[in-house]
Amino acid sequence: MSTSAPEGSLRLLVDEVLAEQAQLSAVERFALSQNTSARPALEPWYEELIPAARPGAGEQYAFRVDLDACTGCKACVTACHSLNGLDEGETWRKVGLLVAGDAADGAQQTVTGACHHCADPGCMKGCPVRAYEKDETTGIVRHLDDQCIGCKYCTLTCPYDVPQYNERLGIVRKCDMCTGRLEQGEAPACVQGCPNGAISIEVVPVAGGEAAGAMLPTAPETLASASTTGPTTRYVGDRRSAERPWWRPADLDAIEPGDAHWPLAILLVCTQLSVGLFSALIAMTALGFEGVPLTTGSIAALSFALVGQGAAFAHLGRPQYAFRALLGLRTSWMSREIVALGAYFSLLAGYVAATVFVPAVFPDLATTLLPLVPALGVSTALAGWVGVVTSIMIYGVTGRPSWTIRRTALRFAGAAVVTGSLGACALSLLAGSPLPVSLGFFGFGAIATIAVVVAEARHRARDLRAPNAARKRAARIESERLGERVRLRTIAAALGVAGLALAIGLAQTTAASSPILMLVVAGAFASSLVATITERNLFFVTEASRGMPGV
Repeated sequence: MSTSAPEGSLRLLVDEVLAEQAQLSAVERFALSQNTSARPALEPWYEELIPAARPGAGEQYAFRVDLDACTGCKACVTACHSLNGLDEGETWRKVGLLVAGDAADGAQQTVTGACHHCADPGCMKGCPVRAYEKDETTGIVRHLDDQCIGCKYCTLTCPYDVPQYNERLGIVRKCDMCTGRLEQGEAPACVQGCPNGAISIEVVPVAGGEAAGAMLPTAPETLASASTTGPTTRYVGDRRSAERPWWRPADLDAIEPGDAHWPLAILLVCTQLSVGLFSALIAMTALGFEGVPLTTGSIAALSFALVGQGAAFAHLGRPQYAFRALLGLRTSWMSREIVALGAYFSLLAGYVAATVFVPAVFPDLATTLLPLVPALGVSTALAGWVGVVTSIMIYGVTGRPSWTIRRTALRFAGAAVVTGSLGACALSLLAGSPLPVSLGFFGFGAIATIAVVVAEARHRARDLRAPNAARKRAARIESERLGERVRLRTIAAALGVAGLALAIGLAQTTAASSPILMLVVAGAFASSLVATITERNLFFVTEASRGMPGV
């Protein structure tokens, strides 16, 4: 016999389970409170970190940095590194240090800096593959990783050393102001990570390539000029007022050598040697000198040009996409250099084929082509010098104080004349050419060598007294850190000239096939080549501009 429970007192197991499921967990209760609250507790802070409205016409987003609030804790660096998944040693935001110019003052100021999203970005104009874009609405300068070939030219055209090369990926990467977060109404990682609210995003007016940014209040010529690219970052705070107008980067006197860029150095030396050698041979032939070793010289020039082309590919992080380098022809001098040197290489190969290969295989065709050979030679030489000019402009337009167009032209055109003339002299001696031919090449090369070495020494001495910090730093690197390399360059240049002078004397009493003469000629030309390679190495490693403190 079964008994039934009073009405309302019977509770089945299923009822207990359902009642337990209806109870909210702590996380669910918190989420519910946030969803039902009219205003999140931290909303006022977030509203101050990013603008409420998107930029309008003639405006863009920009970083705002309160110098008084920055303590140098580097929380912004850590937040940026973590959120963007950067590799070890890769940083898109850095913290530097300014110190008072008066040592007795003892004041210092930490400075956080990242990409300034310039009004007229140097990185975008210089890129040969159009791997940069500036958003028309937000003004943010983004790097297109998939498009990049890793040429690293943007690291030179940016006066603030913002783009960073990633060895593992073979491309350059940089800050994009956390575009994805901004589009969702969230502050960038560095902004949100700063415990003092020193970094925020604001809307600034931009017109005619000029921005309303207020860069660091440092002593004149201690940092890159803001007029070059129109940076938009605005540094504010009481300490940036006239109270201390003598701020200077703490690392201003650092004289560490820069990157040697060996593939670029070899590319430049070999192509300029090739152009100089071929031009010297063509010039002497056009002047009517007999016995100019034009055939041998053109083959040698083609060989050096081929080595230079190979070095160019070795410089790229992703050489398989090198064909994209023609996309920036409208704005990038690197694209123009590729076109000019490519045309020179093609014409030179055609000249060698018309004068060496065709006569040996198709003598009848060679007779037909013979009237066109002189014009082809002149066209080839002119294309080569156009290539040298584009190489000069690649570095001259970067705005680096020690890479002005005038100085770069002296070094690059001088290298072409020196190595080309002395190389032609060496070939003429080995070919047993008449004395006037060898003397003509030698005289031109010797004068050019003396002129270039003396000009370099004068620039070095003048820069040591210059007010421009970058130029003075470059001269100090040469004098204090790389003095032995400077002396090697001078001694090697002198040995090259002296060795060829000795070879000219020996050639008057010794056969061209004499081992002694061949050894002297080879040693002299090798010395001249060592001098030029050393000069090109100094060209790169002494460029020590620093766009922002601590970079």
